[in-house]
Amino acid sequence: MKVGVTAVMVAYHNEELALTRLLRDLMPSLLLYRGVLDAELIVVDNSEKPQPRLAEAVRDNGTFPAKYIWSEGRNLYYGPAINLAVKAAAHPFLVYVCANHGRMLDPTWLWDMLEPMVNDASGKVALTGSHYASGPPSKLGFPESLPRLHIQGGLFAGRTEVLAKYPYPDGEFAHWSSDIYQSFQLLQQGYRLVDVPTVKSVWRERVKGGQYKFIHDEG
Repeated sequence: MKVGVTAVMVAYHNEELALTRLLRDLMPSLLLYRGVLDAELIVVDNSEKPQPRLAEAVRDNGTFPAKYIWSEGRNLYYGPAINLAVKAAAHPFLVYVCANHGRMLDPTWLWDMLEPMVNDASGKVALTGSHYASGPPSKLGFPESLPRLHIQGGLFAGRTEVLAKYPYPDGEFAHWSSDIYQSFQLLQQGYRLVDVPTVKSVWRERVKGGQYKFIHDEG
C-alpha cells in the first residue's frame, strides 16, 4: 500500500523563487517516490494577485493531483495558510517546503522526513524536521516545563489529522513564532517532535558544513 502525502508550499509575491522551489527542490523528490507515495500537491498563494505561471506549473504538473489556492489577495500569513492547506489535504501525512529559501541536494530527504511517522505505531510523532532552540515557553503562554525547542518552520513533515485537531494560531502568532507556538502546543499535548539529521532548517542564518540532503536557510 502506498503512503499518502500532501506536499504543501505557501507562496508570496516572488513567482520565480516559488517556481524554483517547486520545480527544482520539491518535484524531483515526489517523482522519485511516485511508486511508494500516493502524493498530491497544494500551493496556497498569499499574493495580492494570482501568479499565473506558478498556478499553471502546479495544476499542469503532469503527475500528481494538485490545487493552487489563491487567497483572494489577502495575506493569510504562514500559520493560517498552512491551516488552509491542511483542510484541503487528502492524505494522512503532510510535507511543507518553504517557497522562498532552500535547496535540495539529495531527493531522498523526503523519505527521511516521512519515515519516523510512517513507522510510528503510537501515532505520537507529530512533526519531523530540524530541532531549533526556542525562548521561554511562557512568552507564548505555555508552561516553563516544556522543552525549549521546536521544529523550525521552513521545512517539516506532520500528521495531517494532528495539524487539523491543533491548528496553527491566528492573530499575534499567525506568522512570527508560529512554528514555535505550534511545537509548544503539540509538546503540551504529549506529541513528539523528531529531529531528522539529514535535513537542516534555520532562521536568518546560513548553514555551514554538514552533509545534509535538504537545507533551508537564508540562501
